[in-house]
Amino acid sequence: MKVTIDLTRELFDDANSVNFYDSKTIFFEPTNLLPSTVSFKVWGAGLMPGFDWTQFKNLDNEINLKSIIQKSSAHETTIQGFGTLTFINVVAGKISISPYDNKEILKDKTGKQVEYKREWTLENIDNDCYEYWLDTSIYFPYGACDLKLYAKGNVSFEFDTNDCVDGIEYITNPNRNETFWGYLKDKTLTTNSYKYEDLDK
Repeated sequence: MKVTIDLTRELFDDANSVNFYDSKTIFFEPTNLLPSTVSFKVWGAGLMPGFDWTQFKNLDNEINLKSIIQKSSAHETTIQGFGTLTFINVVAGKISISPYDNKEILKDKTGKQVEYKREWTLENIDNDCYEYWLDTSIYFPYGACDLKLYAKGNVSFEFDTNDCVDGIEYITNPNRNETFWGYLKDKTLTTNSYKYEDLDK
């Protein structure tokens, strides 16, 4: 079942909210011009232990989901699939990407870590803006990503409860192709840019 939650003016690592950190993968494309509505897919987001499911589901009628949530009571419940994060009335942003090379951040010939940066209309930030910070991974170019978006409107996250799994089982699954890199099955989105072996050397 698809549910949409309101994340307006929330910290993404709050104990009662959604976690987009710790090797989650965003499919954000750093365009030349930042649109006022920014929407992109996120693979592997986490629902924190304090997340209030009662707003969306009667867990007594969802035996499997209830079991997963109880198992994850001390850690996050992971969405083993895509969710969609949407920001309304975005006025500014900045991003830095440090591409990976065999699990390590790529370095230039002087030994300095490579970092790609882009900024959008930071002069438009005022007191009505809220800063949303994602310290995560990005699909392309594949690497560590620090993304900050400044928005005045609502922020929402849509996901399918059928994709929920216990967070510990997710990160300890020996078949990482099904968990960390499961998004590679979506050939429309990934367009064969990477293979599982390219990411998990």
